[in-house]
Amino acid sequence: MSKKMTILFIFLVLIFSVGCKKNKPPEIPQLFGPTKVGVGAEAEYKAIAKDPNEDDIRYHFSWDGEKKTTDFYKSGETAKVTIVFSEEKSYNLKVQAEDAKGAFSDWSTPLTIEVIANKKPNKPTLTGPTTGLINVYYKFTATATDPDDDSIRYKFLWGDGREVITDWVASGTAVTESISYADTGIYKIRVIAQDNKFVWSDTSEPIEFQVKKELGPGEILFVFQAEDDILSSPAITVYGGDTLIIFGDLSGNIYAIKANNGTQKYKGSSFISGEGFASSPVIGPDGVIYISSEDGRIYAFNPNLTRKWVYPESAQAGLGTIIGTPVLSADGSKLFVGSDNETLYCFSTANGKVLWKFKAMGSIEGSCVMDNEGNIYFGESDSGYFYKLSPNGDSLWSIYLGAPINGQGAIGNNLVYVAVTGKIYALSFNGEIVYSATFMDTTAEVFGGPVIGWDGKVIVAQEDGKIEVFEPNLTRIYNYDKDPALKSTPCLAGNETKILYINNDAGTLYAIDPLTENGREYFSTILTPPSLKLQADFISSPVVGDNGVVYVGYENYLFAVIGYNRLPLANTPWPMFQHDPKHTGRAGGKR
Repeated sequence: MSKKMTILFIFLVLIFSVGCKKNKPPEIPQLFGPTKVGVGAEAEYKAIAKDPNEDDIRYHFSWDGEKKTTDFYKSGETAKVTIVFSEEKSYNLKVQAEDAKGAFSDWSTPLTIEVIANKKPNKPTLTGPTTGLINVYYKFTATATDPDDDSIRYKFLWGDGREVITDWVASGTAVTESISYADTGIYKIRVIAQDNKFVWSDTSEPIEFQVKKELGPGEILFVFQAEDDILSSPAITVYGGDTLIIFGDLSGNIYAIKANNGTQKYKGSSFISGEGFASSPVIGPDGVIYISSEDGRIYAFNPNLTRKWVYPESAQAGLGTIIGTPVLSADGSKLFVGSDNETLYCFSTANGKVLWKFKAMGSIEGSCVMDNEGNIYFGESDSGYFYKLSPNGDSLWSIYLGAPINGQGAIGNNLVYVAVTGKIYALSFNGEIVYSATFMDTTAEVFGGPVIGWDGKVIVAQEDGKIEVFEPNLTRIYNYDKDPALKSTPCLAGNETKILYINNDAGTLYAIDPLTENGREYFSTILTPPSLKLQADFISSPVVGDNGVVYVGYENYLFAVIGYNRLPLANTPWPMFQHDPKHTGRAGGKR
């Protein structure tokens, strides 16, 4: 045979051998999935097999005379099917693989599935904001219970084709997920719950979430969820290149979140687990944060919320109950705070040691304030006495004002203004009553304090829902109602346009013009569906940042609301709770 013939013969043999290669069937598939499900459950089952020839594979699932076939998958790729079992009995499910050339594997080992009676989870409730900005993450929270107390998981449907399934949690457990949108529009967000027998609930009522390029006045920029109720008025500081909102909760957590988007940057905690922070934080000139606990402990936190010191250092009983916010000396070296044990304390901020203490005649629940010379002013919540102490703790004077003093004073117009039940006073720095006025409701309590606004006007919000505006000499100008109860201190913004922000104890934030007869309302924002769970005498007071955003706590949420025309804090003698966003509580304190 010639060389050419030999080569041709070998070539033909190779072609014949390849062309006639025997096709091998796929391996027997492996079958995975739940073995106990509820009647009507949408149960997911998976199968996987390899094909010796690397052919594509499809799978035939068979149970109780029924069959379901998948599309083709790559060899070794997991296939998925959803099967609904309609009767309460046992089923044997098996699966067979078929390659693209029509070769079949043997059937898998059957999977015995017990289908049992089951009640589907109750329809979930879904909470979250209704407006937001593009490319910003927002949190939505789902809650559902299961009649059989089964574990549940949630599927969030984001309204644009995206969805996410959560991990399993106990019945009744709330789960929060975040989402951002790249495009403007209205997205109907829904959620459904599935129990561990794989039965789905009905779909929640939707939230129509409107995504905008920018938000308008009264719209919520973000919501941050704390672990417990927030009574703190948030403070504002700058650290590590970020503007941060600082506040505590009643489980003893203290938070630092970013002012622009609500992202948590730092978190600290009390020395004793669960020792709640009812007071507001005050921020020193070095960025150290001071806050007192309900159990009577004083805390100093570094700017990153690691503890610097705590007094007392042991788990022994503290200094009574402390609700008021501390006040700092101008140089930041001394800290002053009162307690319901009828004592005002002075601490060294360097190490938390008590430098001196002053025994009053009654409980001190409100915050202290300080004048330009470092003198301290405070009232008693039961006896009705108001005091002035020197920086060294010497009593300079006290005056009986005839009714409980729950809140704190305000300094301006060369006077100290203080509200009691049914009345407001203007005191000289020598302790004399210069002016006074009786409220429209003579029984109305004041749990916040006065603020001093434009042209020295004095504004005070009362527990009965009234806001009264006075001239510096306490001649009444206007009064109007913003029911229900107002227990916080107003916050003033703007200078040409004049805005007063105030929140009530049902979760509504108001933006009003306090210098018009009817209190022109610019907007009102419902912070959360009012559960009326929060019934404390003191509630979080609003603060406005340089960005014109209003920050305030309600229940266990910290809300950031776009202010009217994004006006900054008013340049007035005492425009907000404890004077300024750092809560210095000091006339002339740094803003």
